[in-house]
Amino acid sequence: MKMEKLVLLFSAILLIGIGCVPPPAGASTDYAPMSELDIKKRDRDCARNLSFASTNYQNQDFDGAVGNYKNVIDLGCGEKNARNLFIWMGRAYIELGKLDSASYVFKQGLKYLPDNTELLEIAAWNEGKQNKVENQIYYLDKLLSLDESNVKILESLSDIYRANGRYDDQLNILNIWLSYDQGNKKAIGEKKQAFIALGKDEFEVDRERWQQEPTNIQYGLDFADGLIDVGKLEDAIEVLDELQTYERYNEKVLLRLGKTYLDLGNIDDAQIAYEDLFKVNKTDYTIPLELSKILIDKEDYKTALEWAEKAIQISGGKGETYYQRGEVYFATAEACSEETLKFTDKIVYEIAFEDYNEALKRNFHRARTRRDFLKENSITTTGDWFMLPDNEKVVKPSGGCYNWINRSIERK
Repeated sequence: MKMEKLVLLFSAILLIGIGCVPPPAGASTDYAPMSELDIKKRDRDCARNLSFASTNYQNQDFDGAVGNYKNVIDLGCGEKNARNLFIWMGRAYIELGKLDSASYVFKQGLKYLPDNTELLEIAAWNEGKQNKVENQIYYLDKLLSLDESNVKILESLSDIYRANGRYDDQLNILNIWLSYDQGNKKAIGEKKQAFIALGKDEFEVDRERWQQEPTNIQYGLDFADGLIDVGKLEDAIEVLDELQTYERYNEKVLLRLGKTYLDLGNIDDAQIAYEDLFKVNKTDYTIPLELSKILIDKEDYKTALEWAEKAIQISGGKGETYYQRGEVYFATAEACSEETLKFTDKIVYEIAFEDYNEALKRNFHRARTRRDFLKENSITTTGDWFMLPDNEKVVKPSGGCYNWINRSIERK
């Protein structure tokens, strides 16, 4: 009896051992192939579960949606329905606040759809929400490998590298960005900030861009503007002068030259720049207006008046231009009069007064101070006219200093 028990025990152990032996290498462990009928039934079940999942998602039943998507995977239809499954299953997990689960689902989906941009984008976004920066960069780099000119992805990578202090990496991305969109102001600004963060001269960004394409006027202007902004006016003049070798009468270059020369106090060169500018653009009244101001500084009042008259004509009579003409007469009287005003000085001041008054009528309110000052201090009074013969109803300024003035004042 004892022997029989031992035999039975040994037999049981032997059977168990045989049952646990792994199959030979390469042996198939798959189930028997499904019949066509079984496949059709499975596909119908998968389609029904996908439809249920879509309805669940639209009704914001995200738990239900996830459950039905899982059913599709369990039925073995995941790969076949990858485009309609993994993106939305991951989104459902995101809605449920289960970002780790969404990450897993997106990763599974990318096994079947490695180049699907929508899946890569949502996967990158999801990793960013979890502050998994390296994973986020991985997905964005994958997107960039599919389309290096994708500005949206380049901008995202630039932002991520900047936020994490990885300025060298950011510069690499910005260089790619600018190779496709050379004039992008954000990319240029970001590159300057990255240069500053790395202890480099921010002007090198614009200098580098312009020197690579010196005939590009806009690049040169950007460089000059940066220099002007920090007060490097002489350097800016050098850049603008070089730009003129490519386009002698470029309007933007001439305008910056004129303004920069004025800021440097070089009114002779400023005058030349504005005169050249007027040859290019005869419809902008501010150009003759500026020339009139320059010529007042040079005490060439007669020519200053001519430019002020042109400004009035071109502008259609803006108050600002009447004010400037008044400034010409005012400056003339200031230069020609002595401590005690003569009658003819007062006539010139009164001509200026009339222009200031007209400017004020035309809504140029800065003229009020000048007009009121002259009214109180410098224009003619009834007593001044009393000394003149009764037949002199109008008077024009006289004397060598005023002999070019053709306007007159009516008797009071």
